[in-house]
Amino acid sequence: MRQIYRGGWVAGAAADADGEAIVSSLAGDITRLTAGKALIIAEFHTTKITVWRVRPDSCGTPRVRYESRTWDLLQTWGLLDESALAEYIRPGDGNRMVVVRSGRDAAGSAADRDADRAFEIARETYPQARAFRSAAPVDDLLGEATARVPLPSSVWYELVLLRRSRSGRIEFTAQQLFLPEAKRGDVRTFTVRCEPGDENGTVFAVAARNAALEFRLMSMKSAPIEPGTYRVTATLLRPGSVRFTGLPVRLRDDHRDWLDILAAVPERLDVIGPAHLIVAIEACGSAADLQARVDRAGQLLSDVAAGSDSPLRLSLLSYGPHEHDRRSPDPSVTTLAWLEEDPGVVARRLNWLLARGVASPGRARAAQLECMLAEVGQLLNEPEAAAAGRPVLVTIGERPAFPHRIDPVSRILPCPMRNDWRTILRGLSEAHAGMAFGAIRDGAEDADDLYFSDPADEIWQHLGTDAYARADAFAFNPRGFEVGLGLLTPSRQSLPFPLATPEGAD
Repeated sequence: MRQIYRGGWVAGAAADADGEAIVSSLAGDITRLTAGKALIIAEFHTTKITVWRVRPDSCGTPRVRYESRTWDLLQTWGLLDESALAEYIRPGDGNRMVVVRSGRDAAGSAADRDADRAFEIARETYPQARAFRSAAPVDDLLGEATARVPLPSSVWYELVLLRRSRSGRIEFTAQQLFLPEAKRGDVRTFTVRCEPGDENGTVFAVAARNAALEFRLMSMKSAPIEPGTYRVTATLLRPGSVRFTGLPVRLRDDHRDWLDILAAVPERLDVIGPAHLIVAIEACGSAADLQARVDRAGQLLSDVAAGSDSPLRLSLLSYGPHEHDRRSPDPSVTTLAWLEEDPGVVARRLNWLLARGVASPGRARAAQLECMLAEVGQLLNEPEAAAAGRPVLVTIGERPAFPHRIDPVSRILPCPMRNDWRTILRGLSEAHAGMAFGAIRDGAEDADDLYFSDPADEIWQHLGTDAYARADAFAFNPRGFEVGLGLLTPSRQSLPFPLATPEGAD
């Protein structure tokens, strides 16, 4: 019966000088195997003959298979059939061969004589093969020898990890474990963070990569691990086997389907912390438009304040159009509340904005989005704002921004301050780690409507990077919007793999 060898090494196999020499020799033979070739070991024992085939896989891990026959299957009329024996142990072209007489059996028994005779026949038939006698079985010798084989010169091992970007997106990454030609006993220490997992816990999956960057899963172990950051040490036990220490529990083999585990990785992980919610409302349009925008702002502010367990600061701004009228001063962005802790204060400012009424429509169908962004950028640079928490900007309106210079396509006059919204938005993202952007816009049917044919509307794509909604009361889902911005978490989030530390940038 053909079987696959799955045992670990046995330390006693190399306990004496002869055993050590045999194990070292076998390890050298396996290390020198080239692609597609195998080491054939014919083992002659009193009870049976076993043919072992050791072949490295594409990642250089020695894979061992064996096939055994009792002596009666190689006999004719009660005598050993030499031609059948030679054919059974034939190594094949280009393969290395070793013949072994193993065991400590009573000399002189019929079975013992058959094993000795077969051993001699093998040596005579295949004189190029190395031959030795061993008290230890080949099973033990191979276990120790394969453990000593170093990783190939073009293969390294990695631990599969996840990376959380500053805005919460989850991506795959890896922790390098062992470089090419690493040997048993080599160690690598690193830090990972474990988040809550499912009922199977957190998976520590070791993969091998070759020079072509091809991925091959080598081992997978898991255990329920308390959330936290751990200093973990990986030890190479043998090619294909890595032990992890430094965790509060013992990892056990995980036999689940790899694709099922990959499918359990969420698109994002929202780790809620102190936040600074900034709501900017466009005051242009009709009274009904302004009423809808104020209603959505009030709904958002009250919902976040009631549902968040983390410290929360609230700010409110309003903006209108540029008049482009030299006879009167240009209206500016109005800061109605800044870094307020009391939602009631912001609610009263919303009522004041509604009572003030809509702003003058101006000459162009555009609004001071670019100046609002510039104002937010200046306010966020203040020391108190820096300590308030992660900024989240929600813009509620309809009109596009003024360009920073004359736009021959849209024919919208430029911003008098020459503010460039693209540059300002990029600066906000770079200056404030994890800053999120949400947009609530009049009239658009769904998120796909962010991609208008009019280039002037491009700014709304960026303002709604993390969350987008309609201003219509029946279409607005506050919880989904808030989850998208990282202000609230879904009911339960789990990660099947550890997180790399520190978290990465977008």
